[in-house]
Amino acid sequence: MSRRGPVIQLDVERVLPARPATVFRALTEPALYARWMGPDGSTVTVDEMQPTEGGRLAFRVKVGEDGPEFGLHGTYREIDAPRRLVHTWAMEGDDSVSTVTFDLYPHDDGTRMVLTHVDLVDEAEREQNEGGWRHQLDRLERLLREVDDPTST
Repeated sequence: MSRRGPVIQLDVERVLPARPATVFRALTEPALYARWMGPDGSTVTVDEMQPTEGGRLAFRVKVGEDGPEFGLHGTYREIDAPRRLVHTWAMEGDDSVSTVTFDLYPHDDGTRMVLTHVDLVDEAEREQNEGGWRHQLDRLERLLREVDDPTST
């Protein structure tokens, strides 16, 4: 990807109702990932999820029964369970590649997540991704309220 201007970055912070190990599972286990990724009413199919450095992430999102389907993919760059996960992020058919980092910090009985998305093309893409990530984290938060957290006491 060629640089088209200054680095455009998005940061989203959220306190989640589960310990870091459980949040990390939701980021790296296909069955859990498919339950929070994508818009409400969508179906997510995880085609590949190899959370090791150099491993691949690929999934498809089908919006509604008759809506569009799109694919996203990336490569895992850094895995430090349960503290940090870094992978690239690209839409199927798009040449631009960005990077998403999830930093997880213990916070009371839950986790403070700092999501950083860098190398976005422009402000419009940053704004679109900000809305998308906030929605995804709302879904993740709902999922974590349902998932058994074996580290809780």
